[in-house]
Amino acid sequence: MVSALYALILVPIVIYLVFSVIEIWITYLIAVHKHSRSLLFVQASTEITHTLLVFAYAQFMITFSELLARIGGQLWWPVAFLMVCILLRGSMYLLLFYRQHPPRWMYGVLLATYLMGVIALVWGLTVVIPAIINQNFVPDTSNMGLVLGFGAPALLAVIVPLIAVYSHALKQLKK
Repeated sequence: MVSALYALILVPIVIYLVFSVIEIWITYLIAVHKHSRSLLFVQASTEITHTLLVFAYAQFMITFSELLARIGGQLWWPVAFLMVCILLRGSMYLLLFYRQHPPRWMYGVLLATYLMGVIALVWGLTVVIPAIINQNFVPDTSNMGLVLGFGAPALLAVIVPLIAVYSHALKQLKK
């Protein structure tokens, strides 16, 4: 049961990191190489990956609340940094979406928010993972039926279409 809980937290985080790298690559191709493709795909996919990250964070907060109370001070900066990156990214998407010919620096800022967001997430993991190991922490599994009953199907419902959309987008960029 505990391993299933870890999977429901770590799988969305790993998916977020993997697809963030793909989003960084696509944004780089559009920004630096002045690719003719639109960022609309990246905007939609980013929304899904951010939702996965929120899902993982909610799972973590519920089942690791006791640990979170102990290490919350250490997590403040990485979580705050990640949230600022996500807010800036959303603002840049709005600016890019409503401009007919956006300047290249806007794409650079967008790319920087992706890179900084990944750094913030990895920074947070370097706080959480050692704390779990060093404190031999066992998460709360009292609501595992609900977690597995709703969490696992929700996660599976997102993964398959997400992979299909990304593979299609990468093919389109190669044209």
